[in-house]
Amino acid sequence: MASSGGHWNTLAEAKKLTQSFKIPGVVEEDIKRVNPLLRMPVAQAAGTGLKIEWLRENTITEDAAAFAAIGQQLVWGEDVEYTEVESTLRYCYIQRKLDRYVQNIYGTYNDYKAQVLMESEKGLIRKSGDKVVYGDETYGGSPTEFDGYHALAAERGAPWTTSATGNSRKNMDMETGPLSLLYLRNLLDDMKAGVSEILIPSPIGIRLDAAYEEKGFIALKADTAGAVSLLTRGIDTLGHPVLFFAGVPITRTDYLVKEEDGTGTGSTSNKRAKFSSTAGWSLFAVLYGNVMNKEPGVSYAFGGTEGAGDFYELWTWERLENFNAGGMRLDTYGSVLLGSTHGLSRIFDITDAAVIA
Repeated sequence: MASSGGHWNTLAEAKKLTQSFKIPGVVEEDIKRVNPLLRMPVAQAAGTGLKIEWLRENTITEDAAAFAAIGQQLVWGEDVEYTEVESTLRYCYIQRKLDRYVQNIYGTYNDYKAQVLMESEKGLIRKSGDKVVYGDETYGGSPTEFDGYHALAAERGAPWTTSATGNSRKNMDMETGPLSLLYLRNLLDDMKAGVSEILIPSPIGIRLDAAYEEKGFIALKADTAGAVSLLTRGIDTLGHPVLFFAGVPITRTDYLVKEEDGTGTGSTSNKRAKFSSTAGWSLFAVLYGNVMNKEPGVSYAFGGTEGAGDFYELWTWERLENFNAGGMRLDTYGSVLLGSTHGLSRIFDITDAAVIA
């Protein structure tokens, strides 16, 4: 029997007179790194809930320009065409009751309310970040979502492979194999407006690190010296190592998760699904640019808020009917905008295996 330290019969009896101290607040444990929503330019859109429309060049041909001899009759040309593009701001919200009984570890009701607000904001931004990648309105997803990176890349049609090189290099199928640097070279070469960064999932990032740090150095001999020659490493402003391919930074994100192989390819009618039975991974080459300023890259438009720059609008209720509680709701309207088709490309169905040339 444990000693109580004196006076009490047991230690358990002594503990009845004590009360544990619980630190207010919560230590962050559920962490997702590099939200793609926070990587791109954002623009507050007028006309909440309405479609945003813009034009892409379709036919601007040099054939209309002609050389002529002095005195020769000139010909009028008219051949310019545009492609209309539109995107609808989609509604997203998170709603919470503020139970007046659940306050015992907070100094005041306002402290409890602040904790709920902070965690609700985190949930809303993380949900929006997930849909930047996996949102799908076009390919059998949800009509309440906007098209994210996968759906936008699938619009390029049947994917490019080594046996189908006539297809778009902005939508490349690794065909359930390890990442090939040949594919990555082709991907970047077809991004004619430039590339801001390559977004990759952590398992593929680890494979690239291994190619540079270990297997790359081991392989540096006459017959394989070029295999990793475009992989270089630099240091960011905080002193952290950053890997580059052909001068483009490679950025790991936890928002690219394990996916279901063979889904959402561009030649199928289904959306890109998260993992259920056969694993595959994807990466994206992204050019960032504010479509509202007629830039060709990717940006995020949001609306439905009153204040300039407010990503969401906060609604509160002091009392809810039939509850001893108040209420809180955060809501926003938003959508990914792809100014030009040259602003986004992907490689999908990559396996977690050593990188090849």
